[in-house]
Amino acid sequence: MKREELRVRDPFVYVEDGVYYLLGTTGQACWDLGSDLTLYRSRDLKTFERVCTLVEEKHLAGYIQRWAPELHRYRGKYYLILSLFCKEKGRGSMIFVSESLCGPFVPLTGDYVTPAGWTCLDATLFVYRDTPYLCFSNEWVSPVTADGDGALYIAPLTEDLRSLAGEPKKIVSGKHCGFSVEIEDAGRRGYVAEGPFLADEGKIALYWSTFAKDGYCMAKSTAEEPMGDYRFERMIFEKDGGHGMIFTDLEGTRRVALHRPNLSPEERLAVFPLQTKTCP
Repeated sequence: MKREELRVRDPFVYVEDGVYYLLGTTGQACWDLGSDLTLYRSRDLKTFERVCTLVEEKHLAGYIQRWAPELHRYRGKYYLILSLFCKEKGRGSMIFVSESLCGPFVPLTGDYVTPAGWTCLDATLFVYRDTPYLCFSNEWVSPVTADGDGALYIAPLTEDLRSLAGEPKKIVSGKHCGFSVEIEDAGRRGYVAEGPFLADEGKIALYWSTFAKDGYCMAKSTAEEPMGDYRFERMIFEKDGGHGMIFTDLEGTRRVALHRPNLSPEERLAVFPLQTKTCP
């Protein structure tokens, strides 16, 4: 399958043993049921083949809006983080675990790892100096501040990744970041901060997405430590694309992976060097 043929939102590229693995909100029901949780592989990021389905349906019964899966290797095991929604628990992020890259992945605890009672999505794992952290979005449609401020939070995790080990700290405010624009959906209005990805670049680099004057975009903020005070640094992609992440390709180049455009069902994987602001 050519890259242009593969519909994907919220792409995540995992690299292991000279192979690129791609997952994300794939399939044709991305807004309702959500991702089909297919794992793809590629040697060149131009053509892809299907590998497997990462989670068996029996582990997802009752959950819809299965969004933004991420794949991480931590202490010899593979962890899949997935945003979910169910009537009983609302929206949150759950962690799945496997001994194998190709699964099957099973729930680590069966509960959301994001705070109970919060409306959360897009959780990502970041390990810094042997301490795991969870960064996630408190969704703009139901922010804990009750003022339309969709925001990003971070908290330390227990060593086994089963639960938060401290109180979440707000690190990015969609409403007060200085460049987000208010959006409206079904009569609700608010500001977006979502799709976080963290990297150690000397400083802690936080890549995240929002809506600005030219549409969906991807920004970079930095801090001295994971639980520090983050300041906006620059735009990574400014028009009609976002929810990205950073990876190192097989030649050692740092690259951005994001989806563009943001209009369904046209979303496709875009990849470009991190140094540039525009996507080829």
